Amino acid sequence: MIEANVKWTGDRQLVATGEKSGHSIVIDMAKDKGGNDTGMRPTELLLLSVASCTAIDMLNILSKMKIELTRCEVKIAAYQREHYPKYFNKMKLQYVLSGEGLTEKKARKAVGLSMDKYCAVSQTLKDRTEFEIEIEIV
Repeated sequence: MIEANVKWTGDRQLVATGEKSGHSIVIDMAKDKGGNDTGMRPTELLLLSVASCTAIDMLNILSKMKIELTRCEVKIAAYQREHYPKYFNKMKLQYVLSGEGLTEKKARKAVGLSMDKYCAVSQTLKDRTEFEIEIEIV
C-alpha cells in the first residue's frame, strides 16, 4: 500500500507529502482561479507522474541491457475531453535519449515494457487514455 497526505494551507494552496519518502510539494491554482500561483496544478502532477514513472522504468531496463544513458528527457502533452468529465483521453510522450550503444529498437523495447507492464501510473490510466510514443535518439 502507498499512502500520501494532502493538507490545505489556505486559499487554494495545498501541501502534499508522501508518507514513505517524507518529501513534500506545493500544489496551487492560478490567481484567476482563486489561488496564489505558488505551486503546480494537480493536472501537471498527473502528467509528471506518467513521464517520470516511465523514465525511471526505462532507465532501469536500459541499465540491465548494459546501456548507460547520457541524456534522458521526456516531454509530455495531454489532451482532455471537451466536456465534463474532462479526463485526459490522449497523452503524447516524446523521449529524447542519448547513450553509448543505444538504438531506437532498444529504446522502444524499454519504453514498451514500462508502459505495458511496469509503470503503475500508465497502467492506471490505460483504459481511458490513448498513449502516443515518439522516440528521438540524439
